[in-house]
Amino acid sequence: MVECFKVSKVYPPDVVALRDVSLSVKKGELVFITGSSGAGKSTLIRLIGRQEKPDVGMVLVNGREGARLNQAQQQRLRRDIGVVYQDFRLLPQLSVARNIAIAMEVDYRSRRETNRRISELLENLELTGKERRPVETLSRGEQQRVAIARAAANLPSLLLADEPTGNLDEKTGLLILELFRELSAAGTTVITATHDSKLYRDHGHRVLHLEQGVLQSDGVGQ
Repeated sequence: MVECFKVSKVYPPDVVALRDVSLSVKKGELVFITGSSGAGKSTLIRLIGRQEKPDVGMVLVNGREGARLNQAQQQRLRRDIGVVYQDFRLLPQLSVARNIAIAMEVDYRSRRETNRRISELLENLELTGKERRPVETLSRGEQQRVAIARAAANLPSLLLADEPTGNLDEKTGLLILELFRELSAAGTTVITATHDSKLYRDHGHRVLHLEQGVLQSDGVGQ
């Protein structure tokens, strides 16, 4: 599903975010990217999600390189990628349900199907009863869960999450992990950048560890 070939990224004036990173992630895998602050986790997520381009190397998603796609093809590819941003990027004055529904409308889902999926996600994330609440009235942790629900709503082929449990307690973090597992079992490839070792420790999931932009290890989290 995702392949990176000798990928490097440098930010001006000379900050090396990633250096010669190569990796491959299969369809339906649940993978965690770990490392200290500044290790390159968020940069790798942005490159895979097409928010940025590598300076050197190649990033393929489902066998396709963004630079070789026309605008219509790039838009279709982006619709098949769900992204959980660190700053959430929700529409604060709209309701919880509306924020999630907007993500589903691009795929022309029926209202019945949209409402069913929203109810399912809110129940899984313990947000039932908050459907009509404007997002701006929620706590930061609740907003984070809405952002995760929006990214997962369409059962995308690829879901990218950048620190998805940063504002959540341990119990709620485990709810997120369970949702990611369900998505993975349904065929979605899930790649998560995180500092939260509780998400992967002792769960048998694959962990990619970055330090100073270099992929240091690739194996099962301990």
